Amino acid sequence: MLDLLLIPALLLVAFGLRAVHRGDHRLHGHLMTAAITVVALHMLLRPRAFPADHLEVGIVLLSLAGATLLLGRMALAWREGRSRRSHAPRIHRASGILTLISFVLALVVWLLRDRG
Repeated sequence: MLDLLLIPALLLVAFGLRAVHRGDHRLHGHLMTAAITVVALHMLLRPRAFPADHLEVGIVLLSLAGATLLLGRMALAWREGRSRRSHAPRIHRASGILTLISFVLALVVWLLRDRG
């Protein structure tokens, strides 16, 4: 059964991707931070729902997402003229794509797992 806390996280990610497509980078950052927070709280509040190997994968994925958030702050600083690091948006975009693909693969594996 699909966990109900994953639905708000999925909606936050969808709205965040729509916000960045419209050019609202600050809203994108807020929505992505909220999505990661929802997933982290889910993992924190239901630790017995995850076997040890799933919990380790989840922690690695959340670490990757956190690093992407930090890169996003650097990219936002460049967009707002507060930094000279012009490579930050490209690195953040690549990291975001890697994070999104990793989360989707982990979700597919989690949903297709054998519960027996």
